Amino acid sequence: MKAVLRAIFNFVALNLALLVACLPIVTVPAAFQAGIVALERWRNEGENRVVREFVAVLRSRPLLHTTLSAGIPFATAAVALEEVHFFSRGRTVVNSLCLGLGVAALLLSLASLGYVLVLGARRPDLAPTELWYVSVSLAVRNLLWPSPLLVAEFAAVALLLLRDPLLALIGLPLALLSLVRLTADLGIRRADRRVRGRDRGDRRSGR
Repeated sequence: MKAVLRAIFNFVALNLALLVACLPIVTVPAAFQAGIVALERWRNEGENRVVREFVAVLRSRPLLHTTLSAGIPFATAAVALEEVHFFSRGRTVVNSLCLGLGVAALLLSLASLGYVLVLGARRPDLAPTELWYVSVSLAVRNLLWPSPLLVAEFAAVALLLLRDPLLALIGLPLALLSLVRLTADLGIRRADRRVRGRDRGDRRSGR
């Protein structure tokens, strides 16, 4: 029972710290990545001082680099969403074409964003361009699964928060990060298995 209560306390405390760190808006990318790092160290290493870990990550990582690395995908998703909203009101062939392109861009940017957040949290040494390239590649390789799940997670949480913003106070943002972490990790491991399987096939064929 004590372990359950501690887990609930850590979840609520980390969620509140995440919300506070997101208040300036421009710090959202850095706060999300710090949240994922704190979650991973909590789950994988048993680090229970989650808020302390969260703050330490925020302070130790260059804000500009983190904001650029994860902020551009956020901005790309926002632009794609606005494009979908704008062209959805038209009825011409051109509008329909632009709407289709906007939907494709939105889906790809949301899926890529999940990989950017997780890979950026794990590999802060990656240059932004390299991080974006790897993330988009993962989103395309996992186009059928689990990239659609990442899109569904972002969309579901956004709709729930629009319906009732108070849900943010009971842990919805941190729940989103937890789901994104697990789903992106599934996609990363799935892509790695494919690469290892291809390498073994090449060795057998003597390439």
